[in-house]
Parts: sequence; structure tokens; C-alpha cells
Amino acid sequence: MLFYEDSYIKEFKAKILEKREEKGKKILILDRTYFYPEGGGQPHDTGVIGGKKVVGVYEKDGIVYHVVEEFPQEDEVFCEIDWERRFDHMQQHTGQHLLSAVLFKKYGADTESFSIGQVSSHITVTRDVFTEEEIEEVERDVNNLIYKNIAVKSYFVDKKLLSELPLRKKPQVTENIRVVEIEGIDYSPCGGTHVKSTGEIGILKVKKWERTTKGARLEFVCGFRALKDYQRKNHLVNYLMQVLSEKEEMLKEHLQKILEEYKEAKREIDILKEKLLKEEAESLIKKSEVYGGIRIVYKLFEGRDVEDIKMMGKLISAENKTVAILGNKRRDVGDIVIARSLDVDIAVNGFFKEVLGTFEGKGGGNVQFCQGGGSPSRLELAMDKALRFVIEEINKM
Repeated sequence: MLFYEDSYIKEFKAKILEKREEKGKKILILDRTYFYPEGGGQPHDTGVIGGKKVVGVYEKDGIVYHVVEEFPQEDEVFCEIDWERRFDHMQQHTGQHLLSAVLFKKYGADTESFSIGQVSSHITVTRDVFTEEEIEEVERDVNNLIYKNIAVKSYFVDKKLLSELPLRKKPQVTENIRVVEIEGIDYSPCGGTHVKSTGEIGILKVKKWERTTKGARLEFVCGFRALKDYQRKNHLVNYLMQVLSEKEEMLKEHLQKILEEYKEAKREIDILKEKLLKEEAESLIKKSEVYGGIRIVYKLFEGRDVEDIKMMGKLISAENKTVAILGNKRRDVGDIVIARSLDVDIAVNGFFKEVLGTFEGKGGGNVQFCQGGGSPSRLELAMDKALRFVIEEINKM
């Protein structure tokens, strides 16, 4: 496993010792490898072996297994690591060591877990809450260490040397312990790949943080990921400046004003919509059929907002001695709402499951109000079945 000795090797030659297939996967074992297997929160390398794509790498009992799309024909192969992916992981991983070291030094916060995702990396630390000012201070400290271009070393240690090092965390293994040292700053047992000096991290930015049951979870980016994140957000800021005809420093205030105006307009619209729905509900009640002294409002709508249908059901069932069976056909789903007034002794949820089965629907509710969605082409069949159930229950009264 030569990646422990040199993380910067991109190309090498190796001999294939074994080819095997397991659970539909094609696997190679090489006599030597620089491909990093997944572990310790760091994803595996990708690349090519003998011209065939490497799609997975894992280690078990000291052997590295390379998962390939196809087996190479030759036994001695040229191997090439996807360097952009490898270097990105090196930047994120060394950046994490610095971030964890600063958090531990400033707040005594241990790093409980770490992972490199496709877009961002994450750590969870043993401190519940951070203020914005604290995070900004942590960022400044980390980036000051990056700009000092401190040497990063890795080496295997014996028990004697291990006992002499000021380790930030205990090793998870008892032998073949490898330490990654950021000179004078951090000493951590680690099996990952790292840059040679902190300057190669480029920059570290904490994107967001949140409290979890295990502590605070920090999302961060380093190096080229940080550049991409900045470019994406800079494009967004420029777009907002253009659309709103506003200066950058005034965007926040402008957007807050728009949001307040939107909330007020929405409140007024909701009041007007409820008024219109109430008038529509009253009209439907007047036109409804009466069975056993109970009005049944049966109505199929086309292309209505499902929230409007639910509100309509509640408005109709607010009237005494009333049951609403409402359907709504949208492009890809049929909605159904069944509601009854408090003085109608019918358990709607007692038959609603059978109604849902009629149009392959899903949903639920209680004795007074049920809602669901299913196949629009079979919606009317479901409504008819609901109507039969309601009439049967009325006849039992």
C-alpha cells in the first residue's frame, strides 16, 4: 500500500496477482498499489488499471481490492490515478486536521466523526453551539495556519514514540499506527492521504453549522471546492444585483423588504381566497342532494390546488348535517377528500382504505376528515364508492 509512502504518485506499473468476481463485481488484486481504499471518512480513489476504469477500492485484512468495470487482458498493467479527485481529497482531509486542531485548542471540542462528501466535507464535534463570531474566528485561525505553509509529515510509529507524541486523539488500531503531523500544530493517527504543506490546502471555509444529538455538525470546503463555492455564490450575488438593480451591500436589506411585502400580499390573498372558497362551498351546499336528512356534496374539480380542495372540505363540513365527497384531477394525480360535520355519526376512516384501493391511492385521516391521492383515471370510481358507503351508513342511522 504505497500511498502511505507517497500520496503524489499518479502513475505506476503493477502486476495482477488475482482476478475474481464477487456479487457481480470484477475485482483485481495487485502486487503493489497507490490506489487509496475507502476508509476513515475519505472516499476511495478512481482511475484506470490497464485501460479499464476503477470504480471502487477497498481494503480488508491488509489487502487492497480494486473494483473495475472490465478485466484487463494483460497481467502487467499501467495504472493511473484520477489526480483531480485524489488531490481534492488530500486538500479536504488535511484541512479537516487543521480545523479539528483549532477547534480542540480553542474550545476543547473533540472531533467525533469526519466525512468527505461529493460537494462538502463534514465534522461533528463535542460542542453543541457556536456563534457566528466564533466560527469566523476559527476560520481566521485555520487560514492563518494555511498561509504559514507549515510542513505536513506522515510516519509509522512504535509504542515508545507514540507515547511521546502529543496526540489530539487516540489511535483506533493497536499496530501499524501511522501519524500525520502538521509540524508543531497537530499530531493525529490517520491512514489518509495528505498534502505536503498546509499552503496546498489553499483556503478553508465553514459553510454552515448546526446542532445535532451528538454535538455540532460543521460543513466546510477547502481548496478548489472553496473556489467553486465562491464562484457559484458570486454568480448568484451578481444575478441578484442585476435583477434587483441594487448594490451588493444593500441586497440583504432589499430582499428583507421584498419578503415582508410578499408575506403581507400573501396574507391578503389568503383572506380573499378563503372568502371565495366559502362562497363556493355555500353554493355547493345549496345544490347538494339530501339523503336521510343529511346533505351530500359530491363534486369533481379539474386542475385545482389540492390545498383548496382540502379547505373546501373543511368549509362544507363546518355546516350541520353535511358530508363532502370532493375529487380533483391534476395532470398526474387524482385527489380525494371526504369530510363530514360533527353531528353526522359516520366514521370516514372506517371505509376510506377501501376507497383508496379503488384508484391505487395513498392517504389517511380520522373519523371526520380523510384525504388521499391516486390514479386520476380511476378517481370517479373511488368517489362513487365513497358515495355508496356514505349512503349505506346514513341508511343505518
